[in-house]
Amino acid sequence: MKIGIVKHLNARPLTLFFEKNPGYTPLYENPSFLIEELKKGNLDCALVSSIECERNKSNLDYTKVVGVCARDMVRSVLYFEREGLDSPPKKIYTDLGSRSSVVLLQCLFYREYGFLVEVEPTEAKEITRMMENGEGSHLLFGDHALLQPPLPNYKVVDLASWWNKQTGLYFCFAFWAFPKGKTWPDSIFLEALEYGEVHIDKIIKEEKRLPIAITDRYLKQELHYIPEDKNILGFELFIKTAKELKLL
Repeated sequence: MKIGIVKHLNARPLTLFFEKNPGYTPLYENPSFLIEELKKGNLDCALVSSIECERNKSNLDYTKVVGVCARDMVRSVLYFEREGLDSPPKKIYTDLGSRSSVVLLQCLFYREYGFLVEVEPTEAKEITRMMENGEGSHLLFGDHALLQPPLPNYKVVDLASWWNKQTGLYFCFAFWAFPKGKTWPDSIFLEALEYGEVHIDKIIKEEKRLPIAITDRYLKQELHYIPEDKNILGFELFIKTAKELKLL
């Protein structure tokens, strides 16, 4: 079985089982790349951006039994607004990795400011370079956001916090998806999560790029992997808003 594995820290509790099990051949990439491989038939299953599960539901099935979920903080989906320029900006440079994060930003802007902000998909390294030079406003996703040090003249907004403040609801960033006709029972994804949770202290210890206390809080408190009612309601509102804005 060929399975698409999101290469960022936030997915490890969901994916570790598939990485360690010899019955699966993993492909490590960003969710935006994995969805394209899934659509081409090159993968049997993949963890992909939640927006893409709905965007491709004519060809794909997906499960909401587990997912990459947040309540009022995610830490790894961050909007960096350049202070001293137009506020709110009319254009934002967005990380190529996660399409849910980009659409969420557009939905938040529309709900907050009443207009659909222009986005320009950009390599994360280029975004970092631009911010170091004080150029423009940006969105970073996953490990790129987690590891981005503070920079002068930038206000940082956590998108899960912004969504929760606006709606009182939570958010789902990613779900497992698979081609229609291929049967993937919910039990295997729950088993995989259970395996990841058993080994979560090992995941935390192996993450050398961040202080252990931050990684521990991130994986054990700020993220969760069984969607709650407020996550599902938040996802439904997100999809409804995206459809109204013709982003889906």
